[in-house]
Amino acid sequence: MMQQALPSSEGLRRAALTLHALAPEDRDWLLQQLPAAHAQALAPLLEELQMLGIPVDRGLVQAALASAAPVTTALVPARAQALCQALLHEAPALQSQLLSLLPPEHAAAVLAAWPADILRPTPAALPASWSPALREALYQAWTAPAGQEARP
Repeated sequence: MMQQALPSSEGLRRAALTLHALAPEDRDWLLQQLPAAHAQALAPLLEELQMLGIPVDRGLVQAALASAAPVTTALVPARAQALCQALLHEAPALQSQLLSLLPPEHAAAVLAAWPADILRPTPAALPASWSPALREALYQAWTAPAGQEARP
């Protein structure tokens, strides 16, 4: 089993302050979701905050939620071209479904690389039978850089 590295001491302190600002039930639930080593590292920090009587700052929860918003990065033109070339060899229905796995701006970059003389696919709704895990695995496998296999 691969062990995850602990966050930096600054990251642990921020996490402890954020957890301290939560309701006890929410804090306990979140701690149970963490790897054991992370929860164990946070426990003394949380105890110290409580022992020192540090006031709860609900703004920390808001800031943590705002900073956790997903960040979408631009697709490198060469990668968009490579994905486009891979799609060109697929059936139109599969082209549409694979495009749907991409964030909209990435799909637009792939379509911008599409040859003008070939009918462009449009992203289609994915089959309801595709679980989120399957969608994520397909996305990771399909968008992994060439020569680098995506791992389950």
